[in-house]
Amino acid sequence: MNLKSFVKAIALTALAVGVVAGPAWAHHSFNAYDMSRTVRQAGEIKEFRWGAPHASMVLAYKNKGKDATMSVVTGSPLAFSRQGFKPRDFHKGDKVVLVYHPNVNGLPGGAMSTLILPDGRTYKDTEAAAATPNAPAGGPTPTR
Repeated sequence: MNLKSFVKAIALTALAVGVVAGPAWAHHSFNAYDMSRTVRQAGEIKEFRWGAPHASMVLAYKNKGKDATMSVVTGSPLAFSRQGFKPRDFHKGDKVVLVYHPNVNGLPGGAMSTLILPDGRTYKDTEAAAATPNAPAGGPTPTR
C-alpha cells in the first residue's frame, strides 16, 4: 500500500467513526433526573471535575444541621468555556448557590441547572435547560 492509499484509508476510517459516534456524542439522557423540578442549595465546592464529556461537582452543604455532600453532573467543559468560565474559576471551599434537577431515585444530587459563584457570575447549563419540560423550540437561549 502506498502512502496516498494509506492516508485515504485513514481519512475514510475517521469519517466512518465520526458518522457512527456523532449521534452518540450529541445524545445525553436526563432520565435519571426529575427535569420538571429544580432545587436550590447553598454550600461549598468540595470538588470540581473539569472533564469530558461532562464536568461534575461535589457540593458540601448542611442537611438539617448535619454535614452532607452531593454530586451533580453538568455540561461539558466547552459549555463552560462558551460562557466565559475556565477551570481556575472553581475552587475548593468557594461558597456557591446551586440550582439542580434532583435525582429521580431520591438520593442527594442531580443535574446542574445553574451555578452562582461567589463573585456573582452565573453558569447556566444549556443542555439541562433544553431537556426541561416546556423548553423553547430550538433549545434554550444562551446566556452570558
